[in-house]
Amino acid sequence: MPQPAPKPVPPAPAAPAAPAKAAPAKPAVKGSVPPPRPPVRLRTWIAAAVVLTGIWFFNKPADKPASVAEQVEAATALAAQCDLDGARSALAVLKSAKAPAAQIKRLQANITKSAAACDRQQQRAQAWTALQDSVNQALDAGKPDLAATRLAVYVKRWGDDPDTLELDAKVKVALASAQLDLADACLARSDRVCLENSLIAAERYKRPELAARTQTLRTALSQLLERSLLDAVPVPAAGQ
Repeated sequence: MPQPAPKPVPPAPAAPAAPAKAAPAKPAVKGSVPPPRPPVRLRTWIAAAVVLTGIWFFNKPADKPASVAEQVEAATALAAQCDLDGARSALAVLKSAKAPAAQIKRLQANITKSAAACDRQQQRAQAWTALQDSVNQALDAGKPDLAATRLAVYVKRWGDDPDTLELDAKVKVALASAQLDLADACLARSDRVCLENSLIAAERYKRPELAARTQTLRTALSQLLERSLLDAVPVPAAGQ
């Protein structure tokens, strides 16, 4: 008798599937939604007003244009400084602006006066340069008298100033030195009169730079005079 077929074994139940991982959430982009701004405080408005006031104060437009009288004064000052081109340009501006005739006439007179003074100043400067060269040449050549003459001619025409006084001192030192050189020669010859006259001539220039040399020659003159007096004393005869 046939055996009954075995019953099929039911399959084992499948393991429960693992739950799928949730995709990570994307971080929110910063700044995409601006945070609400706090209200502007009153003190901020006050600070801003102070800053704007300061900016306006330092950058405010210039005051009203200078008056015609002020422009004339400024142009006159330019002319006095020998900036004649600047003064004449200002005059042309005033004429084009139809400034009062009295003011224009006044500025024209000031420019004319300054032009003459500036021209003389330029001539004097040129003459002074030439004088310095000629005086130094005369001194280098050992001709202090010629240097003094040239300086005197210049001073007679142009007058004295600190520069001429300084040059005059230099010339006088040279003149006094020449007299002391002559005094040395007189001393070498034992010429008392010549020595004394040369010293007197040198001392007239009153140059402190030569005081020591003058005193030395004065001492030599005294010694020479003493020897002259001794030589003049008669020698007693023998037996007297």
